[in-house]
Formats: sequence, C-alpha cells, structure tokens
Amino acid sequence: MKLTSLLLLPVLCTLSVAESAEKTFYIDSFQYEDTVYSRSKKTELGDETEIEISAKYIYQPGTFARLRFETSPEENRENNETSKFEIQLGHKYQNVDFSLDLELQTNKSSNGGTALGLDLDSEYTNIKWNISESFSLTFFPFNFDGEVGEEFNTWDVTRIKTIEGAPTTVSNSPTGSEKIIEKTIPGFVLSVKPSAVKGFGVYAGFGVASYFYPTNPSFDLLTNTSATSWERKEDLGYKFGVNLDRDLAKMKIELVGHDSSDETGSLLEYAGSFYLIGGFSGLVFDTEFTISKAGERPWYTPRGTTWFETTSPFRKIYSDYFGNAGQDWIGKTDFGAGLRVGYEMGDVTPYLLYRYNGKNFVYIEDESAHLLRTADETLSHGGLNRFGAGAYIAYGNWVVNPELEIKNASNPVFGNAADERSNRLLSTYRKTDYQLALFVNYDIDGDNLFKP
Repeated sequence: MKLTSLLLLPVLCTLSVAESAEKTFYIDSFQYEDTVYSRSKKTELGDETEIEISAKYIYQPGTFARLRFETSPEENRENNETSKFEIQLGHKYQNVDFSLDLELQTNKSSNGGTALGLDLDSEYTNIKWNISESFSLTFFPFNFDGEVGEEFNTWDVTRIKTIEGAPTTVSNSPTGSEKIIEKTIPGFVLSVKPSAVKGFGVYAGFGVASYFYPTNPSFDLLTNTSATSWERKEDLGYKFGVNLDRDLAKMKIELVGHDSSDETGSLLEYAGSFYLIGGFSGLVFDTEFTISKAGERPWYTPRGTTWFETTSPFRKIYSDYFGNAGQDWIGKTDFGAGLRVGYEMGDVTPYLLYRYNGKNFVYIEDESAHLLRTADETLSHGGLNRFGAGAYIAYGNWVVNPELEIKNASNPVFGNAADERSNRLLSTYRKTDYQLALFVNYDIDGDNLFKP
C-alpha cells in the first residue's frame, strides 16, 4: 500500500497538466477490487485487496514506457504478499513492434534489497512483425499468453513446474540444492484480420518449454521417488482464438492447452472459453461459458516458495485433510457459466446476474473446486449456484461497481465467522454465503466495462 501511495502521488499531480497538453505522461488505467463483507468472514475490506495501476509516458510516437503496480492475492494465499512493480518499454520501428517487461523485486535477501530484471513469465515481452494489414506474427520469449476467460479466468493454463538440481530422491524437504521452479511456455502467435470483415480476427499459436524429469519409468512422485538420472523433456503448448468487435456486440473464443500436465505438476491441462457482450435500446448483457480440464498430477506448491507445501500429513499433490492423495477434481473436466443483464439509465446501469460453477471446475478465483472445499477437503462445493445484483456507476472516465452475490453450494464449504478454529476439521461449515464486493475502474479512453 505504501508503494501504491508513492506511485500515485506524482502521477496524479501530473495528470491534469498531461491531459491539457499532449498527454506525454498520464494515468493509463486504475483498477481496484475488494470484498467488503461476507457472511462467512464478516468485514473483509482491505484483507485481500487487488489493485492495478498503470501510468504511461510517451517519449515520441511509437516509443513509450509504462509503469504498472499490481497486487494479486490469488497468486499467493498470503494476503497481498504477491505484488509487482513493473516497467514496460515499447518501441515501433517500421513494421515491427518491440516490447520489454521488467520487474522490480524487493526483499531479495534476508537483509532486504531490490533487483530489476526481466519478468520471466510475462506476455508483455514480445516482438511483433506486422507482415501486412491483415497478418502479423508475434514472438513471445517467455509466455505466449496462456489465459482464457473473463469472470472465470484461468490464469496461465500453460504454467508448468519442474525440479532443478537432479536429486537422487525427491524427499519431503530438499536435501541439497534442488528446488522447484515455475515457468510458462514461450512461443509464436500468428494473427489474421481479414480486411473484408470489419472487426473480425483469428489467431493460432504454438510453443514449447523444457523441463527436467527422471529417466526411470518406475518413478512416481507418491510411491517411488527414487531417480536414477534426469533428462530434459519438452512440453508442447497450443492456443487458438476468434475475436469479433462490432458496434453492437463483441465476441471472444479462446482455447489453450499443453500435453505434459502429468509430469509438470500443472493445475490445468487445457481450457477454453466463449464470451459475448452486446446491447441494444438501453439493454445490455454479457454471457460466458468456460471449460477446463484439470491436470493429472497437480503439485501442491504455494507460489513464491521453492518446494512442496509443508503440511502434516505431508502431500506432494492436492490431497484431503488426512493426506489421502488425489482430490475429486484432479484430471476431471468441468465448466463455469454466467449471464448478466442490465439496463442503461444515463450514467447508471443496474444489472442482475447468475453464475454456475461445476463441482470439478478449476480456475483462479476462490470459488474454484481446488480451493472451496469441505472441512476434511474430501469434496468440493459439489456445484455452486451464484445469484446477484449490482450496478455500474459512471463518472467521466471512472466507473464504480458495487455488487452483491448470494452463493448456494451442494456441500458445506463456507466458513462460519462464529466458529473459527485452528483445526478446520472441528469447525462448522455452511452451504450458503453472501458477499458484497466493490470494484473501481479508471480508463483514459473512458470505456464503460459493461458495454460493447
């Protein structure tokens, strides 16, 4: 939060001057998301705040620098521990666009300290060759953007894990210099935008990343952790998509996957999504259908650490409270679906919503089948129905969005604020919950988030 304040102060002071001039330095966007109150946890305001701020400096046409600050509590279960301060540099030379994403990391050692280096899982580092008005080819050296979904966002489907150090046995704790690292699949994406069809585009991408794995066929992370030797293997990734951007509607279809989730500890093997937003005569709506297939052997490793999660009993892959290996969603395919319908009344657009999470549907949010589970963690929510209402309130380039959501699960998975214990097995869980959330968005172009 202190870093946010320091970043905002000079930007806000410059904003009024930049907007009246040629906009050489200005706030590009501001996004704020917070859970205000829920039945299961009472007041949550400030506990897991998500903030993303982007300020852009244009040196000359085609050359810019963008500063981004982001907190992402989904990526690390410790509240607000995962934060990023990034610098993106961009330059256009003739028909080639260059983009480089740098990350400032703090507390790099026990004595503190900072380091500025490449963000090794960022899709914002890339080289784009605009072959013609209809064709472009983009090279992503670190991450060819493996996310799908809007409300049901998967994060990086092609995020893999590998053990470095070639240990003779994969023990519960490192015995030497071995460690687990995460990486994303780099690759190429070919995009086609036919001039004959306004707003229409398709793309296809392919990538590959290497990982280490034992050579002996008998190796198993749970039953036989001895490794005679290690080899470099390859995980192949792919992506396809269709976009349509018209005045009355926008549509997006996405598919991303990879072929070695069983050996790379990935949370997901593949995911696909369909999203449509449209409107006419004041009526606006959006709908989404996202499907995902969970990985065959997802490793239980918290982001930001270099080994498996420390638990008692110990578990290398997602297991129940008693350590029995394999939760019910592993290797399963399921979906999430949602519909919102609203009506524009000047600067206010109230809406109603319905969302459904399948019992084995895995994605990044707290309602995912691997996160929202019963007290003994043997079952997920079993199917989650979500009803809600909210409103988009526009004020210039700002949009404020309060939203109330009521959740009804088939299994008792929601905590009880009146029964909090260190041993979750002894706590009382409920099948219903309600949650009040607040979203605030600023966009330099004045885009309303709920409008085609």
